[in-house]
Amino acid sequence: MKADAVLCVFGWLLGGLSLAMFIPALGALIANDIEHAKVFFNSAAICGFFAGALVISLRGKEAELNKRGSLLLVVLAWTVLPIFAAVPIYYSGAVFSPGKALFEAVSGFTTSGATVLTHLDRQPAAILLWRAVLQWLGGLYTVIAASGVFAALGIGDLHLQYATMPHGDGHTLFGRLRQASRALLSIYAALTMMCFLGLWGAGMPIFDAFCHALSTVSTGGFSTRDASIGAFKSPMIEAVAAIFMIFGAMNMALHWAAANGRWRGYRLDPEARYLGAAILVTVVILFLALIGNDYKEGVSIVHWALFNGVSFLTTTGYWTGNIAGAPLAVGLILIIAVLVGGATGSTSGGFKGMRVGLVMKQGWLELARLISPNEVLRLRYGKVGVKDAQIAAVWAVFIGLTFMLAAGTLLIGLTGPNFEQSFAITAAAISNSGPAAGPFFSSAVTPYASLSETTRALAMIGMIVGRMGVLTILTLLSPAFWRG
Repeated sequence: MKADAVLCVFGWLLGGLSLAMFIPALGALIANDIEHAKVFFNSAAICGFFAGALVISLRGKEAELNKRGSLLLVVLAWTVLPIFAAVPIYYSGAVFSPGKALFEAVSGFTTSGATVLTHLDRQPAAILLWRAVLQWLGGLYTVIAASGVFAALGIGDLHLQYATMPHGDGHTLFGRLRQASRALLSIYAALTMMCFLGLWGAGMPIFDAFCHALSTVSTGGFSTRDASIGAFKSPMIEAVAAIFMIFGAMNMALHWAAANGRWRGYRLDPEARYLGAAILVTVVILFLALIGNDYKEGVSIVHWALFNGVSFLTTTGYWTGNIAGAPLAVGLILIIAVLVGGATGSTSGGFKGMRVGLVMKQGWLELARLISPNEVLRLRYGKVGVKDAQIAAVWAVFIGLTFMLAAGTLLIGLTGPNFEQSFAITAAAISNSGPAAGPFFSSAVTPYASLSETTRALAMIGMIVGRMGVLTILTLLSPAFWRG
């Protein structure tokens, strides 16, 4: 592995983060908030200095990026970039400890939506905008890593979903990453613009519409209001948000194919059907659970179940109505929903629909083999045959997530929260849907500000590991990977 190549490409990523800081800086200038504009301009300069030093000193080395280096680059992106992203949050005065600033940055960049900020409607516009921009960048990096690194390199099970994506025709790995990134960026930006226009047209103020568009397409869930989307009390706004949460939770390869005239992909893709079925099942079960509990939702039961079901299954984490202190059954349904998550190659977290579908299919296949032991049965995903190594990778992810859930619950439980809260915080972290822990706390939907620094540190680790993926961790820990 050539460290020069990794650091050079990381310099480009750091440069992108530096440029992104100009967005809230300009927003602060427009709002005549000179103090926060200075904070973001200075932070951009610091970030840009390190980026420039790496790129200028190592320029041309990016062509030497290899498989080992690309995975190390993924780790650097999710662990180091949030440190730079936390600088303006801390020096803006929005939080009073570096730990909370880092937590907010990690939560934003991993599109988790867990926040330590309160009274959001009184926070500086620059901070609210920066949180949304961080989620948008995190979502973009997520789909680039999934399609440009894992799938293009044939790691694990993800390349089942990328036959239509341009993995890049360059002679180097960096060339393939660059081509895939351009394709994904165009689709991602187009979806964001459509979401913004839809929310604005539905009556959301222009600033809120812009911030929510960034957070919706990235399935991040950061809002500009304490009551999230429910604060706007508009069924039309919630409908637009729900549509684009679903788009964000779908495989971006499908959107790319549709933009290039291959609309049949939506109908033929098995995972798109899994996502539709999962949404229907989640909404129905939530509806039945709400009927069976004397719970004041704040809105109609159908309304509550439909919007919150879509939001949490896509791991976005917006909510409407009353969600803090929900009945245990409702909270468990939401936790299961975020653990399932959206589609592979999307910005959402969780186990992913493709893997859930393959596990269920293999279960039925094993039952069929018991009934007809002499019959030749093959596991298929749509029209594609699934190899033993691919289904083994699916089970590796499942076992890894189960272990993380158990270990996280134990460790967080030792820091103070009770069992239910520890389980909820862990599940929300590794599924990158922080607000999912809200129903297990009676006083607040976003209880993270009141947790200890140790608890938040463990939650941050869960968010990062959940976003990088279990297969990435297992691959990096494998001696065989480093030997050959």
